[in-house]
Amino acid sequence: MTQYDAIAARYRRSKELPFRRAIERPSLFGILPDLRGLSAFDFACGEGHYSRLLVEAGAASVTGVDLSPAMIALARQQESRAPLGIRYHCADVSRFEPAAPADLVVAMYLLHYADSPRTLARFLEVIRAALKPGGRLVGFLDNVHEPPDGTRSWAKYSFDRFCRRPRPDGPREGDAIVYRMIEPEGSSFEFETVFWKPATYEQAFRAAGLEALRWETLRLHPSERDNPFWDDYLAHPPAIPFTAVRPDGR
Repeated sequence: MTQYDAIAARYRRSKELPFRRAIERPSLFGILPDLRGLSAFDFACGEGHYSRLLVEAGAASVTGVDLSPAMIALARQQESRAPLGIRYHCADVSRFEPAAPADLVVAMYLLHYADSPRTLARFLEVIRAALKPGGRLVGFLDNVHEPPDGTRSWAKYSFDRFCRRPRPDGPREGDAIVYRMIEPEGSSFEFETVFWKPATYEQAFRAAGLEALRWETLRLHPSERDNPFWDDYLAHPPAIPFTAVRPDGR
């Protein structure tokens, strides 16, 4: 059982937290290309939240892939209730074999689950194989440039983030970063990601043949731009977006 099987329904509810609407969604869609007519993979699709939004934004076809059977079951239930033509596969992305490449890969919070440099390499090799030449990768991961150091809390945004094993000099590669999601009634649930240094990611991208890696900046929804509530979040982002491309002719 994956760590998400036990929390699938609760994690789905967390997709409606205010920070998702105010920052995460506008940040993602601010770096996505024009989706009209594009084919896309949604790796680590969970219960299909962004898979559905990609179709609603104009993507011609979307295929979601996730390791958690419980998450995929929720995604398929939603597809059954409101069909959008999304195909879902329950599979480990590091072992997934795309039937055909797509114009776009979205990897929301996938790469920081790599439990070793080899798994990270495999994630990126599969992503490269899933992209057409010139295709684009867009994703998010835990902010590797500012790992948690125990001095800052994000609890007012309905989650917190900390090192499972705090160290005076910060996390070491392979250490667990824990996210604790705080529910409206005060209960909480946790899941773990894995810390890898920016240089480790950058080297892995180059080795996989993915180029033009860019660490992107978070964006705030226009309706929230005069709201100081988000200042701390933007000053110390817990997550960071990124983009890369599969070059033409490779």
